[in-house]
Amino acid sequence: MIDSTIQRLIERTIDSPLKLQLLLLFCEHQNYTGTPSQIGQRAYRDIWSTREALRELAEDGVLMIQHSNAGEPIYCYHPLPELADSINKLYVLYNEPIERDDLQRLVRDAASYAPYRRARSGGFEQERYSYAF
Repeated sequence: MIDSTIQRLIERTIDSPLKLQLLLLFCEHQNYTGTPSQIGQRAYRDIWSTREALRELAEDGVLMIQHSNAGEPIYCYHPLPELADSINKLYVLYNEPIERDDLQRLVRDAASYAPYRRARSGGFEQERYSYAF
């Protein structure tokens, strides 16, 4: 059974497989810094989804933006104190094969409703539609 603090972390913050991959990368290499394009290359992911995931992780308090390099922000691992314990638990649990499957299932489930949660909380700009009758 997965700890409730880890489950909340996944539901609220690590709500996509890419975010989980990036979090694990930063947990493994805590002094690593990079631009979205550098991190995307290292994670073998496209720049657009990587950029969005990094931005959301920074907004949610997992990463910090150090400064900008030629127009691109540089991200580093710097979780908020209230997230640090849950992140460490998740990282340790991820190294257990059975729990890893459960964690990945939770992340996939969270990913299915993440866009709606972010839209409801104001993360995405809501579009207005007008209908002509």
